Amino acid sequence: MENVINILGTIGEIPDEGGNIIVPNTTFMKVVQQVEAINNPVSLNFIIESPGGYVEEGDEIHDYIESLKSKGVRVNTYAKNVCASIATKLFLAGEQRLLIGDPEFMIHNPFGASIEGDADELELYYKELRSVENNLINFYSEKTGTSKEAIKPLMKKETSLTNEQAIQLGFATGVYQVTQLKAVAYFKKYNLNKEQMSKEVLTKTEAQSMFKKMGDSIKAFLDPKIKNKLVQDATGIEIDFTGLEDEQTPVIGDIATIEGSAAEGEYLLPNGETYVFVAGALTEIRVAEGTEQDVVVEDPEALAIFQKQFENLLEELVSEKTQVLALKKENETIIESVDELKSTIKAMKKSMGSDFKHDPEKKEKKKDDQGGRKLYKD
Repeated sequence: MENVINILGTIGEIPDEGGNIIVPNTTFMKVVQQVEAINNPVSLNFIIESPGGYVEEGDEIHDYIESLKSKGVRVNTYAKNVCASIATKLFLAGEQRLLIGDPEFMIHNPFGASIEGDADELELYYKELRSVENNLINFYSEKTGTSKEAIKPLMKKETSLTNEQAIQLGFATGVYQVTQLKAVAYFKKYNLNKEQMSKEVLTKTEAQSMFKKMGDSIKAFLDPKIKNKLVQDATGIEIDFTGLEDEQTPVIGDIATIEGSAAEGEYLLPNGETYVFVAGALTEIRVAEGTEQDVVVEDPEALAIFQKQFENLLEELVSEKTQVLALKKENETIIESVDELKSTIKAMKKSMGSDFKHDPEKKEKKKDDQGGRKLYKD
């Protein structure tokens, strides 16, 4: 997924009860700045994570997106976590409209603020609010193909749509799917024919279980304190998914850092996948080409040899760590001996010091001998 535009938080700068502007928020200007930062985009992907906001600001953003489409830019939209109220209008601007995970997708009638005025002013405000409502109903119906009669009661009830309902009613075109890598591991040395292969196949689940078990054992010995999800690319660069546990698999939208800074750009992983980041967010998982669905091992004997080698490596790692711990213990013993020696030297110095004792009478006598001049020590 390239050329990502983020629509995050409230639409417009909306004050809270204390008069402070709610953050995060997305304004018309912020969207324009993100788009203008991309040089002549052919396509744009809008990731929307917003509970809604000002209708006027939402209309401006929507009309701007439509103007981009009129210039030939392909626009796709993605709803993540929450897409509600006027944010759904922005979502409907996409050619492909995909739901990431299971977001809260909600439509409702527009609300009006409390106002004061005479009957004429209140009547005018009512008409304007009703006009906004009708325009939104007409827009939803035109974009989704669902009748106005069906949409109107859904808006009045403030309805949250499931993924299935959003697709059936035409709001979304589908659910975003992360394509999994299709891996193959062949032992070509034995060159078995297809009939033999069909009888001597290691299933994907069995292979994953075996390698995960050995991998977890190694990680436990090397660094039992790791909690965040760390992924290394093909060059050894560590990608830190701070919000994930070690056993979780990264998905679109997860946040990562590299050496303390937001991840940015593309990173090729050892398994052939490519992670694409924009401003710290994982926006695309690109799958290696020319892969197969099942993990196939053509020779169980070769697999047993490989597993034994892996286990030997694990034993070596355990032995290495044991030696490191022994050296660490020896080092601690040396440090304790040094500390004891320091204490002994300190005691010897003390015993060799002055035997001066404070005597007030001698001090008074010295003071008198100096002609009454007082000496102070700060």
